[in-house]
Amino acid sequence: MKHVSRLLLQTLIAIVVPLRASSQAFIRLSQPSREQSNVSTARQFIAGRTCTGCQVTINGEKVYVYSTGTFAVKKELTEGRNAFTIVAEDDNGKTYTKNITWYYAPPPAPRVTSAFRIDFMEIFPKGNLELSAGDTLHIKMKGYPGARATWLNNVPLRELPASQSGGVPGYYTGMYILQPSDSLLNGRISARLQNGSETAVLNSTYRYRMMPHGTPLMGRTIDNMTYLTSSATGDRLGPDKTGYLDKDVLLQVVGKQGDYYKVRLSSQRTAFIPEPLLDTEIPQEAPAVSIVSDAKVWGDEKADYVSIELSDKLPYTSTQIVSPGEIIVDIHGAYTEQGVSTLLQGTREITGVQWQQPAHDVFRMAISLKHAPWGYQIYYEGNRITVKVKRVPENLSLRGLVIGVDAGHGGGNMGSVGLTGVYEKTLTLNLSLQLKAALEKEGASVIMTRTSEKFVANEDRLSLFRRANPDLLLSIHLNSSGNPVDISGTATYYKHPFCEPLNAAIHRRLLETGLNDFKNNGDFNFILNNPTEFPDALIETLFISNPGDEEQILNPQFQQELISKIMLGLKDYLRGLAGGR
Repeated sequence: MKHVSRLLLQTLIAIVVPLRASSQAFIRLSQPSREQSNVSTARQFIAGRTCTGCQVTINGEKVYVYSTGTFAVKKELTEGRNAFTIVAEDDNGKTYTKNITWYYAPPPAPRVTSAFRIDFMEIFPKGNLELSAGDTLHIKMKGYPGARATWLNNVPLRELPASQSGGVPGYYTGMYILQPSDSLLNGRISARLQNGSETAVLNSTYRYRMMPHGTPLMGRTIDNMTYLTSSATGDRLGPDKTGYLDKDVLLQVVGKQGDYYKVRLSSQRTAFIPEPLLDTEIPQEAPAVSIVSDAKVWGDEKADYVSIELSDKLPYTSTQIVSPGEIIVDIHGAYTEQGVSTLLQGTREITGVQWQQPAHDVFRMAISLKHAPWGYQIYYEGNRITVKVKRVPENLSLRGLVIGVDAGHGGGNMGSVGLTGVYEKTLTLNLSLQLKAALEKEGASVIMTRTSEKFVANEDRLSLFRRANPDLLLSIHLNSSGNPVDISGTATYYKHPFCEPLNAAIHRRLLETGLNDFKNNGDFNFILNNPTEFPDALIETLFISNPGDEEQILNPQFQQELISKIMLGLKDYLRGLAGGR
């Protein structure tokens, strides 16, 4: 406890330092970042910091200044030059002035292409692609209206009615399903416009080629941190992950988009995998059909298990149902020719297993549970695939549980920055250490990703928790937005359905602090929301970008209240599970 107290003291000092504002008038702006800016949107923000106790006016109009010395206002610009004079005045009557100017030019409205040409075209999916027969390409093109438009193999494009294209004619769309005879030898896709004797041609920016015919390209996953995604593109968190696979799982490559292989899971489903995570330097042979055999369902002192034998390590996906509790695992490329045993041997959580064949090459395990799922792991031993189902603890209190606590960011990964200059990484560490102390006081054991100011890669955090397999995982963060005026509040985020009750319980309690409701949000792609081994919650306590929220989080008493509400949410969640018995 002395060690934790010393860390807390060091962290609090780090928080207080940026708040030691001079009593002399000054202005430091976070928005805008420059004194003169060209912008194409009318809504802009003036946000920054002055001395505590200073008064601030913008073009003579008084602005609210928080106790931290921060302020944020929204401005609607008019077209052309917009000048603002910001004045800060301290208790001694001394002033500091800062001038900013925005030049606002709204984006021009789309116009009809007056000359005979193609302005642009977009082909989807985007990127340099390797394709297979049966893949579909879509195109959208803008050019001279009323012409004949074609692309691959002289397939015509349809000109959209002006009512479907913002009142502007000359937008053409189409699709093409690749045929086995297509070669794409030149690597570029051309679109053409023809109008009498005139012809306009535009070549694609990206390159395209067909996968070689014959023996399919096969690969195996390099380790149990290999993941599949639903696409090759995504947002700031990357492509949406659909699940992790064990090592040496066999995958058939049917295409490539950028740095991602496209893989065929089964006849009705494909996925993507980062190229470095798939070893294609293996003996190449056509994938064999796998017949399911030797099913077992049993329990031991630690967990319950469902297991079947396959002819190879095949890919799998899973999901869950909370009420009634169920885990659904699909094994792609497998089928059964005869009845499979459903005999239960010593299970405590599993109440039944249904073997299903939703498609001719997809074998499904529908595992019924006594409770909502508490977590599960899927792995191979040889060619035998096993689903290890975690049991809900007998004693549903914090005492004796193992809780993972992740202090977001750290080291060179600073996270977001408040208007005061405080870093998200500093606040997450402080809150996580307080949460650790509160959990240990209740008798829980705590696994931390970091207890000091250091960098820990997200992949290392994930690996740590998947190895340690805690009962629950909480990741502590602060949210941020480019809108410091209207966006504020507390939120929780999860990915898998079985994690929703934990997040909902914590979120309900956090709202008792008086923070705005930024919702309990599902299907979120944060890396620590992806494991299925344990229920997890990403807690975005509030918006560090909002001066009101930031003012609260810098108050030690409010920090303690946040921790208290998280603890109450955890207890509510456990109490709800106990009530379901």
